[in-house]
Amino acid sequence: MAEEGKKQKNVLSMFPQPQIQEFKEAFTMIDQNRDGFIDVEDLKDIYSSLGRTPDPKQLDEMVKEAPGSLNFTSFLTLFGEKLHGTDPESTILSAFQMFDADNAGELPEEYVKDLLMNMGDNFTPDEIKQTWKEAPISGGIVDYKKFTKIIKGSDTDNV
Repeated sequence: MAEEGKKQKNVLSMFPQPQIQEFKEAFTMIDQNRDGFIDVEDLKDIYSSLGRTPDPKQLDEMVKEAPGSLNFTSFLTLFGEKLHGTDPESTILSAFQMFDADNAGELPEEYVKDLLMNMGDNFTPDEIKQTWKEAPISGGIVDYKKFTKIIKGSDTDNV
């Protein structure tokens, strides 16, 4: 229960209060049966109210985007990830793990800098400097498990 409270606090800090209220109104509108969860039936009903007949496979895929039951906290988390343009925590962690042959959860700082500046969407020196303000670096080593939690706004106490 305490874990859910911490997660909810982090999710709520992603948005200004008026936007959270708008999301709550949208959630309530979609939650047609008012059980506090959005499921396939709710989605089907909301589509029907808009005069559309949804593909059942598409509805299933929409519901499966949530890691579990789609309550308001999960709804906010999904929107946060979509709106803030970050990948799920597991994807970010997997990306770091690809370069960690020993699976130690750590990578040399200079190696990570080199990867960020020369692979994929190349970071500028200013972007590296900004990123390093948040990065858990000790003795030239990046704790990428903790860093992933920081990026996602998750609890870093249990790393």
